[in-house]
Amino acid sequence: MKLILISPSKPKDSEIPLLLHMFEEGLPTYHLRKTKFSTRELKQFISDIPQKYHERIVLHTHHELAIKFHLKGIYITRSHKKNKVRLWLKKKWFKFRNNKIQITTTFRYAGKLYEKNLRYNYVFISPVFDSPSGKSQAGFTENNLRPFLQKTKYKVIARGGVSIDKIQKAHEMGFAGMAFDTAIWKTENPLQEFLKVKEKFAELNLPIE
Repeated sequence: MKLILISPSKPKDSEIPLLLHMFEEGLPTYHLRKTKFSTRELKQFISDIPQKYHERIVLHTHHELAIKFHLKGIYITRSHKKNKVRLWLKKKWFKFRNNKIQITTTFRYAGKLYEKNLRYNYVFISPVFDSPSGKSQAGFTENNLRPFLQKTKYKVIARGGVSIDKIQKAHEMGFAGMAFDTAIWKTENPLQEFLKVKEKFAELNLPIE
């Protein structure tokens, strides 16, 4: 089961030291989402991470840096999808430069999971669960999602309201992975929380991808 961590959107002084510990502990995929960063700022951020971990990073912005640093992949945002021709050319260019690069996005409608021509290596569905704080609610019900998850050819990642106590439920529903965000970063000890996630995966006999 895929274990993905999404970065805080705003700069966090302890982020890189914590991230390096998580990489050392086996974090396989880090979505680097810094929407306010300039290309220079994002380039510096990536440069501060040892090269051996670059293959685990997926970029949400300034996608050209994914080629420069030989990163794992790129994430297509809603704004990137507005120009379909440009998006098609972008994906072709990235695959030409690196045919192993992974391209991913978020679907807001379950019906998109029935696409015959798979355009992404994996996709997020969001929001799947109510947020622990109660500030946001799930956009889907289990009964509505389950048939789509059973029939889709996509690897579907649960995003939104994801927490440790939702791991078993996500697995039972048929998700191929989970994307953690505030459930880790907004705790007093993000590293310890990440280790608890790993322990829960092990407890449920879910191999981490």
